[in-house]
Amino acid sequence: MTHFQSKNGVVTWNDELQSVVIEWKGFAYGQEFQTILMEGAKLLKQMNGSKVLMDTRNGSAIKAEDKVWIGEFFIRRAFESGLQYLALLQPHSVVAKLSLNRTVEGLGTLPYRQESFTEWDEAVRWLTNPSPLLSAIS
Repeated sequence: MTHFQSKNGVVTWNDELQSVVIEWKGFAYGQEFQTILMEGAKLLKQMNGSKVLMDTRNGSAIKAEDKVWIGEFFIRRAFESGLQYLALLQPHSVVAKLSLNRTVEGLGTLPYRQESFTEWDEAVRWLTNPSPLLSAIS
């Protein structure tokens, strides 16, 4: 089910995975970049989901302002929408991969479990049976 589509991104619900799928199709930044991610969070909440497959294989580098927005706003919003597991498919472009990895490394500890993959099947296997979240000992 397609929930949202723009020239640089598509947000869908995958019934088989019980997951939101966000597929990047090019260079999005600013309002368009943020809208694609926010529509993913909106759909996750609407479907009462906990998993996202973020397909960045055809994505591009992330602008500095968008990196800040992810860290200061989006991570909290995604978690509040129900996100517990995020499978991240790495970009084909070396520049985009470096940008994405720097962004993720700069985020610090995340409130959800995130793993990176190069192949769709690997990401699907992990999302189908993700390792459990560890709880802090009280």
